Amino acid sequence: MEIFQLKTQPEGIERVSSFVNENFICIGYSELDDLTNKNKDEIREEIREKYKYEGSRLGNHLGNVNAFVNTMKEEDIVLITENDWVHIGRVGGYEYDCINNEWGMYHRRYVKWIGKAPKHELNEYVRELLRNRSILTKFKHPTDIAELDKVLTNGDISSNRNSIDYNIVEKALNILVSALDSDNEEIRVKAAIGLLQHNKFN
Repeated sequence: MEIFQLKTQPEGIERVSSFVNENFICIGYSELDDLTNKNKDEIREEIREKYKYEGSRLGNHLGNVNAFVNTMKEEDIVLITENDWVHIGRVGGYEYDCINNEWGMYHRRYVKWIGKAPKHELNEYVRELLRNRSILTKFKHPTDIAELDKVLTNGDISSNRNSIDYNIVEKALNILVSALDSDNEEIRVKAAIGLLQHNKFN
């Protein structure tokens, strides 16, 4: 398991509320096509072609995108900052959806939010990670050094592992959202109840 910090302004738009309330994260780079199963070299060429970046600028953006698509794995931990709080979540797999999502939110990962912690209670190693200016940064120390269990207000890192397939959860939620527009009133009501129950327990 690895720990990452992620900035919450893909394409320059603040999305922290969406990330927390809708259980996902994203990185922007909406000019890029679906990166599923693409390796680092293929992603480099995609960025060079679509954004015309070269040199160190290309390297920096490649680092962000490749980390989100390939380095980050399911069950890894992501940290995002909201004012004086840090939200702590466990990520699902990479997904690409340019049909159902707004500009800037095509490259996504489902997140199961474990809890949150006051920023000032995090140790210096984690605060150093959060100060990093890159869009996405991996914690360079062993995971246990972060001591996140000590500061979580609800939940803990070790006991919140969930064997459910996050991609299936995301697809199920999309089906419920689509069902809200059904011509059948009973289907609409059941979809609404399902979504409300999901939000209640997440």
